[in-house]
Amino acid sequence: MFSGPAELHFFAMLIWYSMTGKVVVNAIEEDVVTLESVLAQGPEMSTLPEVYLRVTQQLEDASVTVHEIGDTVQTDPAISTRLLKMVNSAYYGMPKKISTISQAVALLGRDRLKQILMGSVLVNIFTDPGVEVLSLQEYWQHSIKTAIIAKQLAIQHHDVSEPDALFVAGLLHDIGSLLLASKLPLLYEHIDGLKTRQDQISAERQVLGFDHAELGAEMMIRWDLPELLVTCTRHHHDSGYDQVYAAATRIIYLSNLLSKNLPPLDEGEALEQLSKIDNWQLLGISVDQVCFACQHAEEQLFDVMESLGMINIELESD
Repeated sequence: MFSGPAELHFFAMLIWYSMTGKVVVNAIEEDVVTLESVLAQGPEMSTLPEVYLRVTQQLEDASVTVHEIGDTVQTDPAISTRLLKMVNSAYYGMPKKISTISQAVALLGRDRLKQILMGSVLVNIFTDPGVEVLSLQEYWQHSIKTAIIAKQLAIQHHDVSEPDALFVAGLLHDIGSLLLASKLPLLYEHIDGLKTRQDQISAERQVLGFDHAELGAEMMIRWDLPELLVTCTRHHHDSGYDQVYAAATRIIYLSNLLSKNLPPLDEGEALEQLSKIDNWQLLGISVDQVCFACQHAEEQLFDVMESLGMINIELESD
């Protein structure tokens, strides 16, 4: 019936007009929506705070002292405050209060602090109150639960050396959906309606010619984010992925689906949830480990959302 995304875009606008009597201009004013046109409207690398870029480089340079790193972070009070709030949250369970960035580097290590910094800074950039076609509160609840489950499963998996990297991967895995909702609200709602008859990825590809996982991965490449994050994002709906970063990607795939359910109360409930997830056994984890990870995520959700400044996000977007 339709020959491509442009015709479907027009059809979606007609549906919107018939329902509301209003003509809405999309954030992207093009006859044909492409992956490149959406990426061009996304946040640029320049959106990242200069301090974040400098600190990331310093954390990778062994000749830079922890005190020098602390001095750099403290030149941006907002990042410094957010980072200290995160590492002092109940989620990280530090034995004593961390009062300086240099102390955080010394106690947590450079790699771990880099992941925490990356997560807190990138999340702050994507808390756009202009998104109206999805609940930011629900979006970030799902993403943060996915992140916590993913990190917990990574801790228990012998093939994953950086559990904190999996936390960031879980946090950002659906960032393509947020970009679609922000830049293509009409088509986002049209796709949402199609999901009653087909899965999300198929609906997106039918309407757009690409999907949110591909969009998120390509945006991460533009931002020069680590390949692990790119791969996990691109393949987080792929139940049989077995290439580079296979264990990490399978963890994000499984965590994404588990986070959409209520946490299982026991192994029986966990097994019932897992029975509906294709290829979950490929990860090589036990039902007991899944049950614990989901319960842990539910217990820690509020603390992590609070440390990332997410508790009042829905009120701010109203």
